[in-house]
Amino acid sequence: MNNAKHRAWRFSANLLAITALGWSMLAPPALGQNKPPACQSGTVPVYDPASGELCTPSGFETWVFVGSNLGLAYKHTLPLTNARENAHADAQVFHNIYINPEAYAHFRDTHEFPELTMLVMEVFTAADKEPKGVLSAGVYDGERIGLQVAVKNSNRPGPHDKPWAYYIPQDLSDPNHTLSPTSPAFPDSACETCHQAHASKDNVWVQFYPTLRKLLQ
Repeated sequence: MNNAKHRAWRFSANLLAITALGWSMLAPPALGQNKPPACQSGTVPVYDPASGELCTPSGFETWVFVGSNLGLAYKHTLPLTNARENAHADAQVFHNIYINPEAYAHFRDTHEFPELTMLVMEVFTAADKEPKGVLSAGVYDGERIGLQVAVKNSNRPGPHDKPWAYYIPQDLSDPNHTLSPTSPAFPDSACETCHQAHASKDNVWVQFYPTLRKLLQ
């Protein structure tokens, strides 16, 4: 290989290495090295066979986006037993909610949520500063600090009496915002009871999600 070709080859290799490094820096945080082998991405709930915990879904950003809200909080007078909800009730954070496409199609056609429905809620800070300094007012989705998942599955692992279960793989009360590869279901008294009493349709806050709400009109 002559010197000119060798220099061109080295330049191309270095460019590819720099490009790969750049993309790796932009990639979302991984779930960690301890992700169970059974936990694979998909649009239906998957459980770790060893623990029975829900595998944290990935790729849900391509699911059906059903709604977003800013600073939505439960009333302090509600008899909630979930301290997490009360602790951040006054925080101005964005909630962005997605539903798996199979469940959306079924709800669109029947107005009912089928078994294996999954709803994923991302929680973002309400940022008002950005690197270019172009903003004079308003807020946007900043850092993701929380991730919650609701699953309708009567046959999920572990003892339960209700079809719906609720999981928090990324707890916004965690200062490090650690994303767990799996998470256990919360007791029915912590989440399910409140959803059952106040959600407008089968434990789902359809009243807050315009993409689903308009299907019932």
